Amino acid sequence: MDIVIPFEARVGSESFSCERTYTGLGSTRTTYEPFEFRLFVHDIRLVTSSGAEVPLELTQDGQWQHEGTALLDFADKSGLCTQGTAATNRRIVGTAPGGSYTGLRFKLGVPESMNHLDVSTAPAPLGDTSLHWNWRTGYLFVRIEGRTTGLPGGHFTHLGSTDCAPPPEGQTNGSAGCTYGNRPEIALDSLDFKTGKVVLDLATLFEGANLDVNAAVPNTSMGCMSHQTDPDCREIFAHLGLRHQSQLAAPGPQTFIRAE
Repeated sequence: MDIVIPFEARVGSESFSCERTYTGLGSTRTTYEPFEFRLFVHDIRLVTSSGAEVPLELTQDGQWQHEGTALLDFADKSGLCTQGTAATNRRIVGTAPGGSYTGLRFKLGVPESMNHLDVSTAPAPLGDTSLHWNWRTGYLFVRIEGRTTGLPGGHFTHLGSTDCAPPPEGQTNGSAGCTYGNRPEIALDSLDFKTGKVVLDLATLFEGANLDVNAAVPNTSMGCMSHQTDPDCREIFAHLGLRHQSQLAAPGPQTFIRAE
């Protein structure tokens, strides 16, 4: 059976748009003007009423979906959004055995088996250099950016693997493995596949985070770029379902993504 899962980006109760200014975000209730909003997802599973997981076979469209990985893109190059393309992708499309499904599970990011591809020759959507850090670290799993009152040059939220080892013996590129994979599991236990959608809420992602000040810690960028030494990542990681500075599970479930 064909499965289409719509995704919607929001900022609180408001729809996300590159041409809008949002107010009341984070611990300082700052203003926020978007630059960017893209993220990868993989390992997508449908869940039956009995709790069984059934993998979703993604449609290979040559643009947004490749093998088991998909790119969601909410930034259309209008307003202050200048990265990526004008095209957007707000859905996941695939097939699954016929049946009744009541939930959805997936992981943010690119799987480890694909995270260290040569981006110059990788198939779409993995060939976008603006979503790639370097050979060792791999892809930006989540790239969310915007300027705030206190950081007019931009506050950056980049999720990706960190503390990655050098290439394996005999190789010149890639990594032998990353200490912090940073691929949170998203579990939406109640989703109506006929009328429902998946909502990604920036207001929830930034709740409790100070978006106006960059922490006075050496060698950290404006905002959170997944560095374990950057305290600006603490609240954002918690809302993603990750525990900052630890490989243990977060103290609570992720809140950034929900089903409606």
